[in-house]
Amino acid sequence: MIENVIFDMNGVITDDEHLHELATQKVFETIGLTITPEIYRQYCLGRTDASAFCDMIKDFQLKNIEVASIISEKSIVYQQLVADNLKVYPGVIMLIERLYQKYPLAITTSSTFEEVKTVLNELYLENRFKTVVSANDVQRGKPDPEPYVLTAEKLGVLPENCLVIEDSENGIRSAIAAGMKCIAITNTENRDKLTLAHYIIEDYSEITNELLESL
Repeated sequence: MIENVIFDMNGVITDDEHLHELATQKVFETIGLTITPEIYRQYCLGRTDASAFCDMIKDFQLKNIEVASIISEKSIVYQQLVADNLKVYPGVIMLIERLYQKYPLAITTSSTFEEVKTVLNELYLENRFKTVVSANDVQRGKPDPEPYVLTAEKLGVLPENCLVIEDSENGIRSAIAAGMKCIAITNTENRDKLTLAHYIIEDYSEITNELLESL
């Protein structure tokens, strides 16, 4: 039985993956690496900046680069971009408000805490989520199960009683490995990348009470 609903943020609530990509491009451009859309998708989509940037620094043999410094710079650029360009997916705010009436809600995201705080403040959603697990809280980001396992611990619930809403293959793998149910939405990935989820939707109106009760 579903007792809690956990939202990923980027690609699920916020239509801002392009802003993360642009911020990443801007920061790495200053150290001599051009981040193409292919590189961003391969290394960054659905992962923490710490994991993605460490892998890029190693694979592209970037010297004398402090990962923490790059993460901080990217976060600052992202927050500047999102202040004027934040978009949300159609129907997701209505879904959050509807689910909030029945379920404790949480956010589990690969974004930093400061990025999450900026977004929730912009959307006036600070009090809708019982807990937030960000990249700052984990050693191993998605697709490792740690982020969702920690979310269940912070909520004080069993993973099998949690439903996750995700948009990326890495996010789905994390939720499933944690023992949770997962609905995937085709906001950022093709359907064939989301087949590990328990259910795939194209619009938030498809998340009905009947669907939740059937999972």
